[in-house]
Amino acid sequence: MREVLFKNLTSLSSRKKDIFLKEVFEKDGMVARTERRCFYYIKDIKHLGSDEELQRWISQQGDAGNINKRQFHIMKEHNDAHSEDKIICKILGTFYAVINRSVYTIGFMHSFKVRFEKASLAN
Repeated sequence: MREVLFKNLTSLSSRKKDIFLKEVFEKDGMVARTERRCFYYIKDIKHLGSDEELQRWISQQGDAGNINKRQFHIMKEHNDAHSEDKIICKILGTFYAVINRSVYTIGFMHSFKVRFEKASLAN
């Protein structure tokens, strides 16, 4: 048995994009459920008038230090009562895109969740 669900949600008015993939499959008496999600949103748009302003902005970002450092989280859980194992990984951060002297500050969250359980206990 295998099920796949894919969603690609884009909202131009709120400047968000959400991509979601869910899979459920069964093999050898075990059920695995996975979820992958990529969420992006435009936090800020800065319009620069000249190439010199763009170069100045780029040099200032180098001085910012750890402000835009990515965060990485892992959570692992085992439940003997339900014969279940879970793993959740998340990455959060910010990056920049420059298009025609406009700087877009884009925040993102990538997550991966997986859950394993015995097929007899899965609902």
